Amino acid sequence: MFLGLFFTSVLLGYGQDLKQTVKGKVTDIVTGSPLMGATIILIDSEPQLGVITNAQGFFTMENVPVGRQSFSCSYLGYEDALVSQVLVGSAKEINLSIRLTESLNQLGEIVVSARKDQIKPNNKLATVSARSFGVEETKRFPASISDPARMALSFAGVTNSDDTTNEIVIRGNAPNQLLWKIEGVEVPEPNHFSEEGYSPGAISLLSTNMLGNSDFFTGAFPAEYGNATSGVFDIKLRNGNAEKAEYAFQFGVLGTDLAIEGPFSKNYKGSYLVNYRYSTLTILNNIIEVSEGSVPTFQDLALKLNLPIGEKTNLSFWGIGGFSEDNQDNAEQISPVLVEDEFFESKTYMGGLNLKHFFSTNTSLDGALSFSGNQSDYVFSLDNTTNDDFLQERDILRNNALRLSVNLNQKFNARTTLKTGLVYSRLSYDVLTDEILNDNAITLVDSEGNGTFLQFFSQAKYRFTEKLSTTFGLHASSFSVNNDFVLEPRGGIEYQISPKHTLSAGIGLHSRRMPLNQYFIEIGDGQGNASTPNTNLDLMRAMHYVLGYDWRILKNGHLKLEVYYQDLNKVAVAADSNFTDSFLNGQFIERELTDSGKARNYGLELTLEKFFSNQYYFLVTSSLFDSQYRAADGNWYDSRYNANYTFNVVGGKEFKAGKNGNNIFGVNAKVLWNGGKRGTPVDLDYFDDTGFVRLLQDQRNALQFDDYWRIDASFSYRINRPKVAHIISLDIQNVTNRLNVDEEFFNTQTRMIETEYQLELLPLLNYRIEF
Repeated sequence: MFLGLFFTSVLLGYGQDLKQTVKGKVTDIVTGSPLMGATIILIDSEPQLGVITNAQGFFTMENVPVGRQSFSCSYLGYEDALVSQVLVGSAKEINLSIRLTESLNQLGEIVVSARKDQIKPNNKLATVSARSFGVEETKRFPASISDPARMALSFAGVTNSDDTTNEIVIRGNAPNQLLWKIEGVEVPEPNHFSEEGYSPGAISLLSTNMLGNSDFFTGAFPAEYGNATSGVFDIKLRNGNAEKAEYAFQFGVLGTDLAIEGPFSKNYKGSYLVNYRYSTLTILNNIIEVSEGSVPTFQDLALKLNLPIGEKTNLSFWGIGGFSEDNQDNAEQISPVLVEDEFFESKTYMGGLNLKHFFSTNTSLDGALSFSGNQSDYVFSLDNTTNDDFLQERDILRNNALRLSVNLNQKFNARTTLKTGLVYSRLSYDVLTDEILNDNAITLVDSEGNGTFLQFFSQAKYRFTEKLSTTFGLHASSFSVNNDFVLEPRGGIEYQISPKHTLSAGIGLHSRRMPLNQYFIEIGDGQGNASTPNTNLDLMRAMHYVLGYDWRILKNGHLKLEVYYQDLNKVAVAADSNFTDSFLNGQFIERELTDSGKARNYGLELTLEKFFSNQYYFLVTSSLFDSQYRAADGNWYDSRYNANYTFNVVGGKEFKAGKNGNNIFGVNAKVLWNGGKRGTPVDLDYFDDTGFVRLLQDQRNALQFDDYWRIDASFSYRINRPKVAHIISLDIQNVTNRLNVDEEFFNTQTRMIETEYQLELLPLLNYRIEF
């Protein structure tokens, strides 16, 4: 039946000239207020198609041919905008969000300006180390599996040390230094199989069916972003179609998706968008072993309800949640006499109620009330059947956050804008980490309670001329657990030397708290008493300095160069100078810490990019960097993520197919090359004397494994038919089946160093239908 429906839909309308409806909203980029009377024109259309926005800023353009289309938008007193190479399909209507910048030029002046970059961040208070990305980019990059985190691995300064996780290493910083925001609200890492604070998870909770245009920052970010020292993912969710119901179904080796969207009624602009996904990893595990001795499973649900209330107020409700588990089935054991058992389960959830109100065309208020959390249970046991030796390790984590945030956006005139906000977070935690060795039980952390994290920011932008603009602001953070208060000044400048050349600079102080379980680790005094000295640790500080140069070397592309230096203070390191570990290595530390550590990250990044035009694109990025920290012994050590260099090339091309060129065939390829992962040698003398494994502390992260490199490829074919579209895609990760080193570990049975490798060739086949 399914095959019959598929081929029937393919044959129907073969050779027809297919059309679609494109609609959207035009708003002011600062306040978000709608712009009535803006003109939107379909470029290179015969006859020319054009529409004008209504009083609420909405527009509808009918009879747009399917395929890649570009649109221009103009409005009196504002700079023109170009929305280029939008993929118009036959099944789903296109909804554009166009934001215009008020012009500084008086009426009557003639201004010749360069075409605006398609990757400029949505947040116009950013001057350096920032770019926007959309759904198409997330889908297009090979082996990104429609995941923003994996897509970002192609950007300059971004690496990942583990094929099986979604960790994001930015400029040598640990993955847990990254801030995630969804709909303007801080959230836990939105991934399945995650443990908040020290395991980012493996598969994104974010379906591309839900994503709108979003921002990604890698340094010196604007003052509104707090509790982050490496970077920021600022994710926006799109609204559902407010005029007609639409559906999408996708089946692939990773998961099965179902998305529905549409209006609540014909006479109301409110809409709903719902997406459900269930894992099908069992299929993939039969092709290649994704997880040793087990099959991970997951499912998630996401929704957004958009509820306009009059012309000046809009209410929206959104939520994302999922749970996952990965339990070892004992099919593979490390030894016939050792029975190994492993249980892992996690739940991640987040949701919010967002309110936007326009006091006037130049003043708007954004408010959000949200609740989010992460729960994970990890139990590992090892039982020796010959001597009854028994080992059990347990991590039980519960973290919740209730947040209230309010932002006021004020545009005084075309030159001056101000954004001010307050974020109150009520944090709840319940953490338990313990070990059992035979009859000896050791509790590392056993605490539950509450804490508050209060943030305030104010940031302004002043445009001296069309070519010169500055931003300056202040962020303040206060954390009740350690009673620490930090003032964080930020600033930036951007100067357009000529239409093709732009200089930029950014500077700012940033801070980040550790996961709550790291603060509440219990330290015994040998007499049965325990204390929690880590609650006295201050927030880690990172001063960012960035210089940038952008050259419009191509008509539809650019060359970008950035140099940066990060000076980190109040870094948590082991208090005992005989140990050299640091929180910057991204792992839980089972001992007392001190905030006397320091660190430094510096590097050079190069990006050469051609935006998608004429059916092809490419992106070449290269980074040279160094990341080190100073331990309590006064010596400097490489961080665990100091790969030293990374090089990426990604590109692709589309070909029109079918009698009228309605179908699209796409091919993409990517090459990744990073410096190898780092490790620490084992103290063999100590093992021979005691039988326990201990690392050589004075050689922390001194080992660097072989370089990591892999080639990915993807192929897709889109079949457009009246009111329905079929998309078949194949992503292949690690085409050459290279064995990249994951880690080297000490085998206590053989007294030898053994190597574990990362994922081999991984095929990901998907079929999607839209109607």
